[in-house]
Amino acid sequence: MPSSPGITRQWVLARRSEPNEDPSKTFELEETVLYNSMLEPEYGPNSWAAKKKVAIKVHWLSNDPSQRTWIGRQASYIVMNPGDVMRAWGVGQVIESYKDEFKRGDWVYGMMSWSEYIIYDDPATTYPPGLQKLTEEQAKDPASYIAARLTGLTAYYGLLHAGCATSSDQTIIISTAAGATGAFAVQIAKNILKIPNIIGITGSDEKLPIIRDLGCTVALNYKSPDFEKKLIAATPRLVDLYYDNVGGEMLDMCMRRIRRKGRVVACGSVSSYAGEGTAKESYPKEWRLIITQGLTVQGFLVSDYLDDFEKGIPELMGWIEQGKIKVLTTVFETPFDRIPEGLSRLLDGKNVGKLVTKIKY
Repeated sequence: MPSSPGITRQWVLARRSEPNEDPSKTFELEETVLYNSMLEPEYGPNSWAAKKKVAIKVHWLSNDPSQRTWIGRQASYIVMNPGDVMRAWGVGQVIESYKDEFKRGDWVYGMMSWSEYIIYDDPATTYPPGLQKLTEEQAKDPASYIAARLTGLTAYYGLLHAGCATSSDQTIIISTAAGATGAFAVQIAKNILKIPNIIGITGSDEKLPIIRDLGCTVALNYKSPDFEKKLIAATPRLVDLYYDNVGGEMLDMCMRRIRRKGRVVACGSVSSYAGEGTAKESYPKEWRLIITQGLTVQGFLVSDYLDDFEKGIPELMGWIEQGKIKVLTTVFETPFDRIPEGLSRLLDGKNVGKLVTKIKY
């Protein structure tokens, strides 16, 4: 019989989050049966062995702005319904396995949940690309691995594929340049593509030296009263590409600085997440420029490039191992009963790089 714990605590969505509400208030902590020995016998077609189940203790969880859209009232690419256990990418440790690729003690990465323990049926089909076993070196720093696999890949595919960025580009703008995705995008542009002019935008003066250190030739605080004036001064010859993580008014200002036939990578729209697009200012007003300037605007999800992961992941990890890219993380270490606070902290925008929750047991 399975030796894993029979019950687990988990955070479930009690109701859909309202616009501008603290998202941590929409969850409830519950205790549930992890497995039922009467329904999951030791032998036969319903056994753990037959279903190739893997039991995992969850230790690390990713906090992503898009999670705010999962629990809201508007449609998203992942939809959480009331009663669902909140999902998140994360890292856990195998405590029992009936699949040959994994053994007890392995550290694994994949789509997990806000639970102490989870059970995967055949991990290859649970959520593409299933469970990924960490190397001994990667397991020493799960936060950095989560950052690289999620937001690192988002920057990689957003910049190189969706944005078609090359070394021929002269000037690009990257919003939330000190954030999880932006920090990777800045370094890929600077250290891999060797783009000479990188304008990074962030939300505080304290983060300006951080994004300069990452490779921004110009660092701007969008909360500065003369932000747009500084943006204009920094882009006298206009820009080839804008990597947008924000949307709204900032998208308008940056679109006005893009050259004819320039490009916009629509990676995120964090300015509209909390209000779920209810505020008028969350909608860009300069879309006429797509016509008059002949701009290309490309939206994407990193999962669009799933078939290329076999090439993209090793290449990105290689750049990190070679020291060409630094992984920035902020770790929120917390007991299990405070996990939802991580999502609230993320939306406050005070983290540098990837915000990852480490569960204290």
